[in-house]
Amino acid sequence: MRTMRRRNVAAALAAVALTSTACTAGDGGKGGGDASAPAKAETSTVTIGDAAASTGPAAAVPGARTGGTVTVYEQTDIAHLDPAEAYPSNAQAISMLFTRQLTTYKKVNGKFVLVGDLATDTGTTSDGGKTWKFTLKGGLKFDDGTPVTAQDVKYGIERLYDPGKVLGPKYVPQWLSGSDYTKSYQGPAKSGSLPDSVVQTPDDKTIVFHLQDVHAEFPFAVAMPYTSPVLKSRAGKAYDNAPASTGPYKIDSHDDTKLTLVRNEHWNPATDPVRHNYPDRWEVKFGLQTQQATQQFIADVGPDKNAVSLSFGVDNQYAQQVQTQDDLKARLLSGVNPYVYYYAINTSRVTDLNVRKAILTAFPKQQVRQILGGPAYGDFATTILSPTVQGFQPYDQFNVPPAGDPEAAKRLLAGATPTIVYAYSQSEVAERVAVAIQQGLEKAGFKVVKKPVSAETWYDESTKKDNGFDLYFGGWASDWPGGSGFIPVLFDGRTIADGTYNYARFNDAAVNAEIDRIAAIGDVTEQSVQWTALDKKIMEQVPVVPFVYSRTTRLYGSNVGAAELDVYGATSLVNLFLKA
Repeated sequence: MRTMRRRNVAAALAAVALTSTACTAGDGGKGGGDASAPAKAETSTVTIGDAAASTGPAAAVPGARTGGTVTVYEQTDIAHLDPAEAYPSNAQAISMLFTRQLTTYKKVNGKFVLVGDLATDTGTTSDGGKTWKFTLKGGLKFDDGTPVTAQDVKYGIERLYDPGKVLGPKYVPQWLSGSDYTKSYQGPAKSGSLPDSVVQTPDDKTIVFHLQDVHAEFPFAVAMPYTSPVLKSRAGKAYDNAPASTGPYKIDSHDDTKLTLVRNEHWNPATDPVRHNYPDRWEVKFGLQTQQATQQFIADVGPDKNAVSLSFGVDNQYAQQVQTQDDLKARLLSGVNPYVYYYAINTSRVTDLNVRKAILTAFPKQQVRQILGGPAYGDFATTILSPTVQGFQPYDQFNVPPAGDPEAAKRLLAGATPTIVYAYSQSEVAERVAVAIQQGLEKAGFKVVKKPVSAETWYDESTKKDNGFDLYFGGWASDWPGGSGFIPVLFDGRTIADGTYNYARFNDAAVNAEIDRIAAIGDVTEQSVQWTALDKKIMEQVPVVPFVYSRTTRLYGSNVGAAELDVYGATSLVNLFLKA
């Protein structure tokens, strides 16, 4: 499907504006909270824990009690429960209840730490990041009591090669066997077992990955459900509906209206550094729309007092009520998520650096953000990388006020009047944004041609190599909190082609070489320092106008305790309990 976690840019401008942007903290929807100086972005950088941080049991949650049923509201059914294809953030959040992977994220004092989950630690490498060894903990079992072995983990990895498993991320098979990984191996059903030269299991507790190249970020990449062990005796067509559990809960029933989970008596909390099993039962109900879900959370009666959502934001029409009513404000989850939104400048068309600087200088960030919901939409961005990535260092290279500085932009243009084609996915909200951008840039001397594109064809049109656009909306979030998931895919000039994500059509030989150099560094912490430095270097050439670090804002029921966001911006379920 996709090589990086991304949100469809056509939907991002509309869907986010109608959900997570609805609660405009502090400004009543009237702009009062939209200060002229950029707010300091929240930073939630990730560190790597040691073996001690990977041990269980997870620390008890203060005030937590056991019992009750939590209701989770979602718009549609979870497409895939099979860990090989559980990719969207809501599917991964649900998966945390019934699957475990080699590594995972633990929240410590408000910051995320990567720790061993099935593994005793986050892995070791003897050759600078090309070979990775993991040792499984003792006492791990499937929900039928069968012990978990390294061979079960390997079998799960082998299933990723199956050409029928198309919807999950493919980093591990690609790094093990190359971009055309199915040419050499097509999964256990067709090709038997992967050779030891690729994945080795010398005993029941040890699994060794032999990558084709250095990937210091490998411990992060195996924190996704696809490294969950799979019980071969139960694997088959029905596995997607009821996979074997290694977590604190197991699937009791699943149809197109509801997913029910109950306790897994074979889960051993002494092995688990992050999860609890406070509720007796979880009921994930499908079919609500944003407005209905918001109304139910606001009303907070009956089972809705015990409810959360993984992905619903607040419906736009309830924005002022939610942000001004004290009891509702107390039930808001809000935080920066991994997405960075920006406006790409097509550097193959806008070749003059001063013109690109003028676009950034004149760009009316404040006015656009206000249309999209104000501060709850996101914190003003000045970098390419997200505050959620490891080693994030904030900087503001140009010190432009959020409202833009048309007079300074005029000086950069030196009397020229460039024509800029601004393209956007057609919607009522996007049209209002387009007008604000047109007005902001024209104050500086640009002539702006608005080019609306059908939402149905936006993705195809915007990813064409020669799309005819000069400026357009984009956004990105990596599947792990590291620069390797951002910069290569967005700014490596060698990737420019139809259907790829270098929206700025940015191609600089020195940057391409630096991407290769950094990718070959075997220490992920050092790598993160270098990605941050390259972020600054790229921004000197202004291929994008950084816009916002996206925020998540959603309600939950009044009887729910320990509600918080996970590393992907979904609602974390691992610590939830019911207060009464």
